Amino acid sequence: MTTLSSHQQTELEKPVTRIVYFVELEFRDSTQYLCTANVSITWGGHEWIGLGSMGAISPIEESEGVESKSLTFTLNVAQNSVLALAVGDVEQYRGRNAKMHFVPLNESFQLVGTPVVCWRGIMDTMAISVDGEEGGITLKCETSAYGLKRQPGLRLNAAQQKSRYPTDTGLDYLTDLIANPQIWLSKKFQRSIN
Repeated sequence: MTTLSSHQQTELEKPVTRIVYFVELEFRDSTQYLCTANVSITWGGHEWIGLGSMGAISPIEESEGVESKSLTFTLNVAQNSVLALAVGDVEQYRGRNAKMHFVPLNESFQLVGTPVVCWRGIMDTMAISVDGEEGGITLKCETSAYGLKRQPGLRLNAAQQKSRYPTDTGLDYLTDLIANPQIWLSKKFQRSIN
């Protein structure tokens, strides 16, 4: 649950509210700091690049259950550095942390208090799309509950079995049995079948 300061709550209760979202994407080689403002903002020791109307964020959906709701970030394809990530290695982003903060602004467009985390998850898929003359890069991020859906397969090998039961040697011969199939029927019986 997000806790707001009294100044932030007062600003959000006004008839006209200005909000800036800060998005932190931890790629393998570097961390990207982006914000929804039209200008870059310095906060938390980082320069948050203002994308303004060049970017979009899908609505955050909440549910009463534990189902996973994804969040989608969209950037204009004109961003060359992000375009290089989109067509590059998926290990650059997949499974890495993504975090979104938000903070209200006052009438002078200054931050009211410290931005608070409103969403966190992991980066999952990135796609490039072209719609007419414009193109976009879509980054789909999932919450930590998404990992619960992807249970590992029920494979068992000798090392896993020995970690649980050190004296059990039943699976030590499994790879040899698979690699070298044996004839189970006698030659005499096999001749009688043919």
